[in-house]
Amino acid sequence: MLVTGFPGARAQALVELLCEREPNIELWLVVPPTELEAAARRLSASRHARERLRLIPGEPCAIDLGLSRQTYGELAERVDRWFSVYQTVDVRASRELAFRVNLGAAREIAELAKVSETLSHVTLLSSGAVFGDHVGPVAEEELAVGQTFRSPAAESLALAESLLRHRLAEVPITVLRTPQVLGSRTGNVLPRPSGLHRLLAVLASANADKALPLPPGANRRVQAVPADFVAEALYAVSLLGTRGHAYHVADPDPPALAEVLERAALHFSKRLEQSFDPRALGRLLLRSPGFWLSQQSSGALSEWGNEPELLTRGGERLLDRAGLRPPTLLDYLDSVLRETQELISEQRLEERHATTPFEVVA
Repeated sequence: MLVTGFPGARAQALVELLCEREPNIELWLVVPPTELEAAARRLSASRHARERLRLIPGEPCAIDLGLSRQTYGELAERVDRWFSVYQTVDVRASRELAFRVNLGAAREIAELAKVSETLSHVTLLSSGAVFGDHVGPVAEEELAVGQTFRSPAAESLALAESLLRHRLAEVPITVLRTPQVLGSRTGNVLPRPSGLHRLLAVLASANADKALPLPPGANRRVQAVPADFVAEALYAVSLLGTRGHAYHVADPDPPALAEVLERAALHFSKRLEQSFDPRALGRLLLRSPGFWLSQQSSGALSEWGNEPELLTRGGERLLDRAGLRPPTLLDYLDSVLRETQELISEQRLEERHATTPFEVVA
C-alpha cells in the first residue's frame, strides 16, 4: 500500500488508521527528502510495527515520484492500493507551487497506473474548493458548474480531478471531497492552519475588557471535518467506493459561526454581544477600526465561508455501509480551540512565503 502526503496531518491520521485496520500490510510512504526527519520522528512515536512501514525519499509531484528507476519499478510491480493525500487548497500558495503540487501529483497517479499491473485502486482526497465561486448546492457527480476560482490551489485541484477523470480507463480512481479539514478529535495531530483557525486566533487576540459584536455573516454555517474522520472516510471509500465516482462528506449538523464564536469566547475568556448589533459593531469600529474589517479578519472570514454546499447522498450511503457518521464541529470544538492556541504559540499562523511543494500540502 502506498501513501503520499506524509507527514502531513491528514496523512498522519490515515497511516495510524491503516496500521490499525490492516496490521499485516506493508505500507510505503513516499516522503520529500526535506521531511524525512520529521516523518521518522512521527513513526518512531507510533505504537505500530516499524518493520512494516517504509519511508521512501521522493517527491509525489515530481516525474516518477522523484525515485530511481529501480525503486519506481518496485512500486509498479508491487503496489496494490494508493492513497493520495498530497494536495493543497492553501489560498496563499503561489500559482507555480499550487499547479506543481496538484497537477503534478495527478500526473504521477496517471503515469504509475499506466505502467503498473498490480495497482487496483487509487483513493484521491479532494475538496469542495474545486467548485470555486459557485453559489448553492453541488452534487457528487458534478465538477464543471460554470465556476471561476478564488485561488490557484482551487483551480489546479479541479484541473487535477478533470485530468484523472479523462484517464479513467487506465486509472482506477475514486475521489473523496470534503470541506476544510481540521486536526483530530483527540488532539494528537496538529494540522496546518485553516480559515477557521485563523478566525479563532483573531478572537483570541482581542481585547478582553470590552464585549465584541458578532461579525457580519455570523449566521452562516461552519462546515469542517476533522482529519481522523477524513482518514476513516478515505479508508471506507477505498473499500466500498465505485471507480470513477466522487463522494462528498460533511458535518450533518453544522453550527452557525455565532455558536462557534460564543463557545470560543468562553474558552479564551473574551466577551461577545449576544446577537449581531450594527450599532455595537459601529462602536467597535470607532474604537478599533481594523478589528473585523482588518485584512486578517476579513481574510479568515472569507476563507471558511465561501465554499458551496456539498450534497452528500452517495457519501452518506457509503458511510452508512461502513458504519460511520461524520461528527459535528461542536462535539470536538474544544480540541480545535486547543489546536488554535498551539498554532498561535508556535507562530504557525503567521504568513510565510512557501518555496517548496510540501510547505503548502496540508
